[in-house]
Amino acid sequence: MPVARLTKRSVEAIPLPVEGKRAYLWDDQLKGFGVMVTPTEVRSYLVQYRIGGRAGKTQRYTIGKHGSPWTCELARERAADLLADIRKGIDPVEQHRAKLEQDRVGRVDAARLAFDGYVETFGKKYIDLGGKRAKGKGKPLRSGGEIKAVLAREWVPVFKSRPLSAIRKQEIVDALDTVADRSMSTAIKAHKWLRRLFEWAVERGDIGASPMATIPPPGSDGERDRVLKGRELCAVWMGADAMPDPYASFVKLLLLTGQRLREVAHMDWRELDLEKAIWIIPGARTKNKLDHLAPLAPLVVSILTAIKPKNADRKGPVFTTDGAKPINGFSKPKASLDAKVTAALAELDGDVLPLMEPWVFHDLRRSFFTGGQALGFPREHMHAAVNHAPDGKRAGLARVYGLYEYQPEKAAVMAAWARHIEALREGGVTNVVPLATARA
Repeated sequence: MPVARLTKRSVEAIPLPVEGKRAYLWDDQLKGFGVMVTPTEVRSYLVQYRIGGRAGKTQRYTIGKHGSPWTCELARERAADLLADIRKGIDPVEQHRAKLEQDRVGRVDAARLAFDGYVETFGKKYIDLGGKRAKGKGKPLRSGGEIKAVLAREWVPVFKSRPLSAIRKQEIVDALDTVADRSMSTAIKAHKWLRRLFEWAVERGDIGASPMATIPPPGSDGERDRVLKGRELCAVWMGADAMPDPYASFVKLLLLTGQRLREVAHMDWRELDLEKAIWIIPGARTKNKLDHLAPLAPLVVSILTAIKPKNADRKGPVFTTDGAKPINGFSKPKASLDAKVTAALAELDGDVLPLMEPWVFHDLRRSFFTGGQALGFPREHMHAAVNHAPDGKRAGLARVYGLYEYQPEKAAVMAAWARHIEALREGGVTNVVPLATARA
């Protein structure tokens, strides 16, 4: 076995072996440190060792190829470190295999725990199966679609494919601040469901701890009581008038019908009978999962007639920007509407600084309900008009005929409220409407 002082010159002077053989030169000062040469002129530094004394098997561990970065001096230092570990019983070959396996597992975990993919997993295995409350019954969470939309809209663009374990508290806080500046209610929902996603990941053992554990909600999600009246309702109508369709008509129908945001946004032409002035919202799209017949006031029918497609076979979304999908994502339209509402208030109030408390689209539904009561309609008629769940559940024929419960009363509510809004709009700056007149 050739032995000599390993230097750049001595390593490069080793003659090439014949095909199928290897040539070795071992350092004469650091026992176990050597260089191997192949017939293709590859020169690699290595250490040769045994674990467990003479009874142990002789093994070799390759440090690296001769050249940059492995000079003879750097390879000697690395060999000295490896041989010191070997004397402590640490096998570099096994250590290298463990490192490769750790890296492989790390790559697999990084892919499995990539945030965008994990949101989809959370949707399928938690939201679609009803979460803890369902106790394995497999019923989707009632607001599952909205929850998925919040996660996809507010968080996936921020964290993209980064592993859950790499997401830090401060960047979550910064992102929440940005959402809260735009919409506090959205920020509260975004906080709630990101926190639940991380808690679920901890419960499954996918991560050790949640970065959301000590992040408080950005605001209170207590029951809202905001009701728009008089000049505010007039300003919302005027603001909608200044927007292009489909958003102009969409906001007006939110204001006139009192139905939920996505029930209106996802309205389909097949749900409408404009000749009979009715809109049947299928239970698949309502919060209480009950079909709902909403009478349409003449003003609503005129708005829908103005935007209906010219073809006789009408189908597909009413409010759409591409003709195929219903509108979705309301923060930008709401911001645009707020600016136009401010301008409308300035017009209504003359030189007075226009002031309007913050409001959200759902406040229009509450304003409809409260306004209907102010017009003199009893609560049960208002509950029927906005499709609040009745006591007990309807089934069979009762579910079908239940569509027509309070039908004349609901029609009266819708018509009176539309007249009230029309009077506000026509009254402009006075924005005072005798409620008895509106109901008549």
